[in-house]
Amino acid sequence: MSTTEATEPSPRLQEFQAEVDSMKIDGGKANPERRWVTLGGLMMLVGVILTLVAWLNIQGSKVGAWTADFQAMGTFGLTLAVVGSALFIVMSLRRYFRFWLIRLIFEQREAADRIAGKN
Repeated sequence: MSTTEATEPSPRLQEFQAEVDSMKIDGGKANPERRWVTLGGLMMLVGVILTLVAWLNIQGSKVGAWTADFQAMGTFGLTLAVVGSALFIVMSLRRYFRFWLIRLIFEQREAADRIAGKN
Protein backbone atom coordinates (compact mmCIF):
# COMPACT_ATOMS: atom_id res chain seq x y z
CA MET A 1 0.00 0.00 0.00
CA SER A 2 1.52 3.35 -0.97
CA THR A 3 1.37 6.51 1.11
CA THR A 4 -1.15 8.14 -1.23
CA GLU A 5 -3.61 5.30 -0.71
CA ALA A 6 -3.36 5.59 3.08
CA THR A 7 -4.00 9.34 3.17
CA GLU A 8 -6.62 9.50 0.40
CA PRO A 9 -10.18 9.15 1.76
CA SER A 10 -12.45 6.48 0.34
CA PRO A 11 -15.13 7.41 -2.20
CA ARG A 12 -17.81 6.81 0.44
CA LEU A 13 -16.10 9.23 2.83
CA GLN A 14 -15.74 11.84 0.09
CA GLU A 15 -19.44 11.49 -0.72
CA PHE A 16 -20.34 11.86 2.97
CA GLN A 17 -18.17 14.96 3.33
CA ALA A 18 -19.74 16.50 0.23
CA GLU A 19 -23.23 15.87 1.62
CA VAL A 20 -22.33 17.42 4.97
CA ASP A 21 -20.79 20.47 3.27
CA SER A 22 -23.92 20.95 1.14
CA MET A 23 -26.18 21.10 4.22
CA LYS A 24 -24.84 24.55 5.21
CA ILE A 25 -25.44 24.04 8.91
CA ASP A 26 -24.29 26.96 11.06
CA GLY A 27 -23.72 24.86 14.21
CA GLY A 28 -25.32 27.40 16.55
CA LYS A 29 -26.36 25.01 19.30
CA ALA A 30 -24.35 22.04 18.14
CA ASN A 31 -23.18 21.16 21.65
CA PRO A 32 -26.07 21.33 24.14
CA GLU A 33 -24.35 18.84 26.45
CA ARG A 34 -21.75 21.42 27.42
CA ARG A 35 -24.36 23.47 29.32
CA TRP A 36 -25.76 20.40 31.04
CA VAL A 37 -22.31 19.14 32.01
CA THR A 38 -21.49 22.58 33.45
CA LEU A 39 -24.81 22.66 35.33
CA GLY A 40 -24.16 19.17 36.71
CA GLY A 41 -20.68 20.20 37.86
CA LEU A 42 -22.03 23.31 39.57
CA MET A 43 -24.78 21.29 41.26
CA MET A 44 -22.16 18.85 42.59
CA LEU A 45 -20.02 21.69 43.91
CA VAL A 46 -22.90 23.58 45.56
CA GLY A 47 -24.24 20.34 47.04
CA VAL A 48 -20.91 19.43 48.60
CA ILE A 49 -20.47 22.97 49.98
CA LEU A 50 -23.99 22.99 51.48
CA THR A 51 -23.43 19.60 53.08
CA LEU A 52 -20.06 20.64 54.48
CA VAL A 53 -21.47 23.89 55.92
CA ALA A 54 -24.38 22.02 57.50
CA TRP A 55 -22.07 19.38 58.96
CA LEU A 56 -19.69 21.99 60.42
CA ASN A 57 -22.54 23.97 61.98
CA ILE A 58 -24.24 20.93 63.47
CA GLN A 59 -21.10 19.77 65.29
CA GLY A 60 -21.32 20.36 69.02
CA SER A 61 -24.83 21.79 68.92
CA LYS A 62 -27.70 20.43 70.93
CA VAL A 63 -31.02 19.27 69.58
CA GLY A 64 -33.17 22.22 68.60
CA ALA A 65 -34.66 24.17 65.74
CA TRP A 66 -31.26 25.08 64.28
CA THR A 67 -30.12 21.48 64.29
CA ALA A 68 -33.18 20.39 62.32
CA ASP A 69 -32.59 23.20 59.81
CA PHE A 70 -28.98 22.19 59.31
CA GLN A 71 -29.97 18.54 58.93
CA ALA A 72 -32.43 19.54 56.22
CA MET A 73 -29.78 21.69 54.54
CA GLY A 74 -27.29 18.81 54.64
CA THR A 75 -29.84 16.42 53.14
CA PHE A 76 -30.64 18.92 50.40
CA GLY A 77 -26.92 19.34 49.71
CA LEU A 78 -26.41 15.59 49.39
CA THR A 79 -29.42 15.32 47.08
CA LEU A 80 -28.12 18.18 44.96
CA ALA A 81 -24.68 16.56 44.73
CA VAL A 82 -26.14 13.18 43.69
CA VAL A 83 -28.44 14.72 41.06
CA GLY A 84 -25.59 16.87 39.75
CA SER A 85 -23.32 13.82 39.53
CA ALA A 86 -25.96 11.87 37.62
CA LEU A 87 -26.53 14.77 35.23
CA PHE A 88 -22.79 15.16 34.66
CA ILE A 89 -22.30 11.45 33.96
CA VAL A 90 -25.34 11.10 31.69
CA MET A 91 -24.46 14.10 29.55
CA SER A 92 -20.82 13.05 29.28
CA LEU A 93 -21.80 9.54 28.20
CA ARG A 94 -24.42 10.91 25.81
CA ARG A 95 -21.77 12.75 23.83
CA TYR A 96 -19.43 9.77 23.81
CA PHE A 97 -22.14 7.33 22.71
CA ARG A 98 -23.26 9.63 19.89
CA PHE A 99 -19.69 9.67 18.58
CA TRP A 100 -19.48 5.89 19.00
CA LEU A 101 -22.76 5.33 17.11
CA ILE A 102 -21.74 7.56 14.20
CA ARG A 103 -18.42 5.77 13.93
CA LEU A 104 -20.13 2.36 14.09
CA ILE A 105 -22.55 3.30 11.30
CA PHE A 106 -19.71 4.62 9.15
CA GLU A 107 -17.65 1.45 9.65
CA GLN A 108 -20.63 -0.76 8.84
CA ARG A 109 -21.25 1.14 5.62
CA GLU A 110 -17.59 0.81 4.69
CA ALA A 111 -17.74 -2.94 5.35
CA ALA A 112 -20.93 -3.26 3.30
CA ASP A 113 -19.27 -1.41 0.42
CA ARG A 114 -16.25 -3.73 0.60
CA ILE A 115 -18.50 -6.80 0.55
CA ALA A 116 -20.55 -5.44 -2.33
CA GLY A 117 -17.34 -4.65 -4.22
CA LYS A 118 -17.97 -0.90 -4.52
CA ASN A 119 -14.58 0.04 -3.12
